[in-house]
Amino acid sequence: MKNLLVVSCVSDDVKAPLSMYILKNFTADVVTGVDKYSKEFDAETIYLLPEGEDVSGLNGEIVHTSQISPTLNNPYSVAQVLSGNLPRPMIQDDYVAVYDGKAVSVITPEAAYGMTKGFEEKFVAINKGENTEIKKVNVGQPVGELAAVDGAKAVLFGGLKGKFVSGSEAAKLKIDETEKFSSITIYDESECIVDACVQLMNKAYEMSCGKCVLCREGTSQFKQIVTEMTTGKAKMSDLDLIKEVSELISIGAYCPFGQSMTKPLTSAMELFADEFEEHIKKKSCKCGKCYKQAELYYIDPDECIGCGECIDACPEDAIEGKDGFIHIIDQDLCEQCGKCVSACDEGCIKTATKLPKLPKKKTKCGKW
Repeated sequence: MKNLLVVSCVSDDVKAPLSMYILKNFTADVVTGVDKYSKEFDAETIYLLPEGEDVSGLNGEIVHTSQISPTLNNPYSVAQVLSGNLPRPMIQDDYVAVYDGKAVSVITPEAAYGMTKGFEEKFVAINKGENTEIKKVNVGQPVGELAAVDGAKAVLFGGLKGKFVSGSEAAKLKIDETEKFSSITIYDESECIVDACVQLMNKAYEMSCGKCVLCREGTSQFKQIVTEMTTGKAKMSDLDLIKEVSELISIGAYCPFGQSMTKPLTSAMELFADEFEEHIKKKSCKCGKCYKQAELYYIDPDECIGCGECIDACPEDAIEGKDGFIHIIDQDLCEQCGKCVSACDEGCIKTATKLPKLPKKKTKCGKW
């Protein structure tokens, strides 16, 4: 069987557009590395590029695709895309991916560049806000020399497959300790980490190929839960659920992307436990990014007559109280369904984006 070498320029993680940057700016070095590999394995060469991208001086056929996925460094995924299918991965180590009767191997521009210039230097995308800067760095170089991370609220190494660390910890790390990460994303004190996780989980959901149940359902579930954390619908038990499901996915997902995509969320939950708890328990966001559209239900203690109608109407058993005492809505249990509003003839159940001062213990009606 003949061999086919595919230079994949579409396997970038979110916010790490390194492949096309290296291919465009160091074309000759990449081509030299590709030549070495293709001659060693007697392989024909295809460059797999994003739609709309073209680079002159390449030593092989150019194929364009609309698919951009971290799985596209996997030969089976690449063979699927070349055949016009979704980039679904194959986890069998001994599986030989075939396209057009040829055994498929995959190399990235980063790896081809390294074969030419050596692996003592690499490229890193540094993201802050809407700005991305790509730098050539040396292995062993402190991260603190590349970007102002020491005063940062948090730093995410590696995008969807990476991990959150504090700014002070990030400043101490060196590039050789983060060699698997192609991006560094810096968050300052004005940025909400829970909101950042919403964006990351939305992207993970979009990029999941859907082949394995754990990754497909896990990304969907995480996307829903973290979104509910920003709208007042999440519960503290959801944090334990995320941890349990993450462990299952890390073991049972088919590809490295699926196995790693829970790390940003779980590391953020560990590092910023107070911030997650604030969103769920207090239903507030000190950064002002979340809850802009959330309506929280509460019972006005000045108007409640303690009749119990709302308690009977609540399908979640989220309202506490007894006859003659001011009733209280448990925000951890409330699903904002509004059935209590319809049941209350006194009109004392109201909504607000920020809860007013309310009783914390049993209080007789009229005594507040």
